[in-house]
Formats: sequence, C-alpha cells, structure tokens
Amino acid sequence: MADDVERCRAALKRCPSGHSDRSSSLNNLAVSLGGRFKQRGVPSDLDESIELHRSALLLRPPGHSLRSSSLNNLAASLGDRFRQRGVTSDLDERIELHRSALLFRPPGHSERSRSLNNLAASLGHRFRQRGVPNNHGGCDVHSVELA
Repeated sequence: MADDVERCRAALKRCPSGHSDRSSSLNNLAVSLGGRFKQRGVPSDLDESIELHRSALLLRPPGHSLRSSSLNNLAASLGDRFRQRGVTSDLDERIELHRSALLFRPPGHSERSRSLNNLAASLGHRFRQRGVPNNHGGCDVHSVELA
C-alpha cells in the first residue's frame, strides 16, 4: 500500500494545476491514502485523503461526468472519520454529499440504487446516533424506490 501511495504522489506531481488529469490524480491518491488508513489506522492518512477528495471535487463542478463519484468518495471518507472520531458534522456532511450525488443519478441510472443505499445507511446512522425520528429527512420516499 505504501508503494501505491508513493506512485500516486508521483503521478500527482506530474499533473500541476490546470492539467486535465489533475482531478483523477487527486482522487487516486485520496483513495490510496484511504486504503492505507484502513490497513494501518494512521489518522493523518484519513485527514489527507479527505482534503484530497475535497480538492478533486472542486475540479469536478456540476455537469462533470465524475462529480457524483467524487461526491460519494468524499462521503465515504467522511464516514470513515465519523466512525473513528464520532464527529457529528462529518456524518451530517456525508448525508448532504450523498443527497447531492443522488441528484446526478436519476431513476434508471446504473448507480442510483447504490446512491440510495448509501444515503439510507447514512440516515440510519444519524437516526441511531440522535434517536430523533424526523432526522430521516425523506428516507421513506427513497426506500420505497429501492423496493
């Protein structure tokens, strides 16, 4: 995993600001660091992964073909950090990112069910954490669609 992170760092150095592959290089390094965090548990790997996902997302504005993927990747990393540290703002942001990703995956989209599942799982975490029924925020509507 360390070699993968270093390869991704080297690839990112070859993609300065304005380079057409920069968002992909940022994303790849973020994913590698997230994987290394899951193996080694080093918090700085996860923090860097989140910052890199944020940077990649900035380079993928609405309309970009990979925006929904970036939204989901950032949401996943925030979920990892929430599970590690229990910071509720990470969970809240994760839910908003999943909602945003869902907008790019209309009914019939091949990834829509995955996005619905991610959103439902995140809303479930928040409900279990806070125990307030109205925190499901539309979950029932989407759960019918999943069925």
